[in-house]
Amino acid sequence: MSLLRRALIAASESAQLERQVTTRTISRRIAQRFIAGETLDDGIAAVRAVAARGCTATLDFLGEAVIGPDDARAAQEAILKACARIEAEALPSGISVKPTQMGLTFDPALAFDLIRQIAAEAQRFGGHVNIDMEGSEVTEATVALCERLRAAGHDNVGCALQSYLRRTHADIERLTATGASLRLIKGAYDEPPSVAYQNSADVDTSFERSMNWLLANGTYPRIATHDDRLIDKAKRTAIRLGRSPQDFEFQMLHGVRTALQDALVAGGWRMRIYIPFGVQWYPYFMRRIAERPANLVFFLRALAGS
Repeated sequence: MSLLRRALIAASESAQLERQVTTRTISRRIAQRFIAGETLDDGIAAVRAVAARGCTATLDFLGEAVIGPDDARAAQEAILKACARIEAEALPSGISVKPTQMGLTFDPALAFDLIRQIAAEAQRFGGHVNIDMEGSEVTEATVALCERLRAAGHDNVGCALQSYLRRTHADIERLTATGASLRLIKGAYDEPPSVAYQNSADVDTSFERSMNWLLANGTYPRIATHDDRLIDKAKRTAIRLGRSPQDFEFQMLHGVRTALQDALVAGGWRMRIYIPFGVQWYPYFMRRIAERPANLVFFLRALAGS
């Protein structure tokens, strides 16, 4: 991982920088490229917009690492309201949940119960619930949480797994054994060499290995990448294996490579857009900046002109 990316990820955890960025009009406007908005209405509007383009969506209420049960229950309430809106409007959207937002770090039983209730509500409209993967300190607890939810009968629950973690391929095989539909991503946290690949080529190799395994063996794989090379490889592998384009999907982030999203839909491939909303958008925004130097240049130029 580059020093620049490591610094930007560290900046995502700075309360002082968060105050500076979130209170400036220009930086808030830049963030709108990646964030649907701060309200549920904003998120629902973005879901409608991607649906009109032939895509499905995953709606993500931003926030992580709450510090008490009241905050966890408040976050769950916001997600349940999102479920109700999705059901009422029959929108093609699932839900994404961060386990630390549900209290995983201080009360795993509470996190299980809150996500269990969300999964039950999502089942009412056929919605998939993706458990987001966060830092490596909660990876095992997150994988175990997904296993427990599926064992409890919540067949609509899956999990995101990060190709930059050395353990990920084993986790893919472990969770595929439960029938879970998995979201394969590269990962956006600062992790030590002991648990994560540091070289981008190694991360890509890990991603490709897991992607190929999922296309051969997985339950409805969810391939989340904006990388043209990996997308082309996924298409060729699916065709070679005889996997139908209706039996897996590509995923991209809101506001990133929209033209490519549309091209994949036009080519008959399934495309799901991950749509974040909420007032706690700063950490998510900074991790998006860290992922591509071009995003940082765009951000700094805009700030300089403000």
